[in-house]
Amino acid sequence: MRKIYLSILTVLALGVFLGFSNSDNPKKMSYNYSGPSNGETYVPISNPDPTDALYYSDNFDLPSDTNGLLARGYLVYYRGTGTQAAATWFQGNSTVFSAFNGAATSYVAANFQVVTNVNDIDSWLVLPDLTVVAGDVMSFRCRGPLGSSFPDSVTVSYNASGGTTPESAGWVDLGKFKASTDGVWELKSFVAPTAGTIARFAIRYKVVGGGPLGDNSDYMGIDALEVNGDGVLPVELASFASVINNNNVTLNWTTSTETNNSGFDIERSSNGTWSKVGNVTGNGTSTVSNSYSFSDRNLASGNYNYRLKQIDFNGNFEYFNLSNEVNVGIPSRFDLAQNYPNPFNPSTSINFDLPADGNVSLKLYDMTGREVMILINEVRSAGYYSVNFNASNMSSGVYFYTLSAENFTATKKMMLVK
Repeated sequence: MRKIYLSILTVLALGVFLGFSNSDNPKKMSYNYSGPSNGETYVPISNPDPTDALYYSDNFDLPSDTNGLLARGYLVYYRGTGTQAAATWFQGNSTVFSAFNGAATSYVAANFQVVTNVNDIDSWLVLPDLTVVAGDVMSFRCRGPLGSSFPDSVTVSYNASGGTTPESAGWVDLGKFKASTDGVWELKSFVAPTAGTIARFAIRYKVVGGGPLGDNSDYMGIDALEVNGDGVLPVELASFASVINNNNVTLNWTTSTETNNSGFDIERSSNGTWSKVGNVTGNGTSTVSNSYSFSDRNLASGNYNYRLKQIDFNGNFEYFNLSNEVNVGIPSRFDLAQNYPNPFNPSTSINFDLPADGNVSLKLYDMTGREVMILINEVRSAGYYSVNFNASNMSSGVYFYTLSAENFTATKKMMLVK
């Protein structure tokens, strides 16, 4: 993919736009969007006020290369290591992915080619100065290439005293995250901790060990940026952590405040594909801390990522990503679990653990000891396994299932009730 980006950068260098439209000036116009679209809807703001619900926005319509950004009040800096080799920020390229809304290229992007060799990347995109009230929310959409294996990292910083360079006093980090690689423009939101009449937010493409020869950087895009004066996020997350117990993962998270919170969908990803694995009900509107927990059980050995999809009662949602990857290792011993449910009709699951590779058989017998069915008879790798068994063609009664692997044999009883 990186070779493709080398060609992309060449095309971008030849296609720099020199002018910009007043309709792209976020100090004069507010963008109203409800999702991806082929056109834009602008709502004029005659006297922008930080107490308004929305008092600053930018869709990064053309041009949003470095010249276009500077022309409408942004500041652009590079503070990584090594030699800067390319533009810090540039117009999005639709051959990598299209914008969240508007024209396909109407987003601002950065990539690994900003430096040479293996070096740390720290590209700053500093917003124009704003009058900010403590609790105001700066939000934007962010994503990386679909299926990318390079974890692009983004840091968001804030300066209430109007710092114009990375070296200015007063910068504080509001948070960091990794750009999504599942094809979704994720909503990212950050709260201003203090007020300022010339305050500035900064979005930083900040990657350790990036560059063309590094393994930690790729390509990321920013779109649909807003600063909102509602005062608080729908849900402010104080912590989000995981605990692993064999092949069970427990997620624990705590909120500081909640507004109109219907609940959380818990989503799990393996090999880049996200799926919903559960839901936990929220506490509506709350000004006190609330703790939540969810257990994802009987996982196969492997690496997993988790995220929370917080949903309000109006159907709006926001993602919170677990910062670490969860690794479910291999068992320390052989084990055969009791089937669940038991009694059952007509389906049940049988779980077993293998600490080493080898031939495995799982067989079903009736009360007389007659072999009824072979569920497994093959070589399996070490790990945690679950076998779903459907007995719709069998008669009610007591049955036995036996697991044999190496020198291990175990038998348990199950009951089919129709």
